Amino acid sequence: MLFSRDIFPGKDLIFIAEIGLNHNGNIDTAKKMVEEAGRAGADAVKFQTFIPEKMNSVFTGSLIKYGIEKEPDTKEVDFFKQFVLKKSEYNELMFLASKLNMEFFSSPFDNDSVNLLEQLGVKFYKIASSEVTNHILLKRIAKTEKPVIMSTGISTKDEISMAVDILKTNGTPDIILMHCVSLYPLPLEHANINRIISLKKLFELEVGYSDHTRDSKTSEIAAVLGARIFEKHFTLNREMECPDRELSLTPEEFSSYTSSVRLIKKILGSSQINFSDPEKEVARLARKSLFAKRTIPKGKALSPDDVISKRPGIGIPVYYLDSIIGKRTNSEIKEDHLIRMEYFD
Repeated sequence: MLFSRDIFPGKDLIFIAEIGLNHNGNIDTAKKMVEEAGRAGADAVKFQTFIPEKMNSVFTGSLIKYGIEKEPDTKEVDFFKQFVLKKSEYNELMFLASKLNMEFFSSPFDNDSVNLLEQLGVKFYKIASSEVTNHILLKRIAKTEKPVIMSTGISTKDEISMAVDILKTNGTPDIILMHCVSLYPLPLEHANINRIISLKKLFELEVGYSDHTRDSKTSEIAAVLGARIFEKHFTLNREMECPDRELSLTPEEFSSYTSSVRLIKKILGSSQINFSDPEKEVARLARKSLFAKRTIPKGKALSPDDVISKRPGIGIPVYYLDSIIGKRTNSEIKEDHLIRMEYFD
């Protein structure tokens, strides 16, 4: 895939530490999180970029509760204001991530935030599940002509299809879908990991997994189904007060998480049918070769009664027997000696 080849060369698995809003708007906390994510084995760190006034209507509360605009309420806007970072702070974070051999990227929630991320020079974008139906934003992101990772939580098949079409027709060169269930944290019984298979089959795109569970089980299963890109929420410690604390992993947990998924990938193997190099010595010891059942004189036409199959398997394979029956020996072959091709004219 263009995405993994150009941005994550040589990596068969990609782990994203979703810092999101967990920095609480504090640049020092954000820097510490980037550093710890790097030490824990993350390949990328992801943030969220938005203008609070463009995220929520001041009538959000009454619209959700009553379905009509009553008294304006800035509670939602005020909530998101505490998580806003400055452009200069994003620059610091991007530089730090690069220094630690990680990619910095973000989920924008409005066109002005895309403009900001373009000024920073991000290499790719994340589209949050909530924005799959936001075609205004999708078109703006597509016009950057950069790869996109798109979560597919709270989205129908048709909505995902429309989003993919808009991205492709407006300039997005590469799309990776992320299976995602938008529950925080996600109960295991609602993980629906088989959805990865359906997304792959339907859209013929690579599918990763944005994991909102508390451990690695569902990601391990996702790896079995072919996922290579994994996103997991990240926090500094279990006591830290932050929006996604309930589903975030600490650095130690994130490190264990990546190790568990990598182990599953190793267990799955390459899918090649031929046996592997480590098995070659076993084959030499355990397989059988053609041996002389009795001493075979020089000039004799070899018959089946002259031959027996025995270990080790370093000589003529038994399946060659029919090819040498009837050939005349050019020297004597002693009993229980390997039958070698050079013994025949």
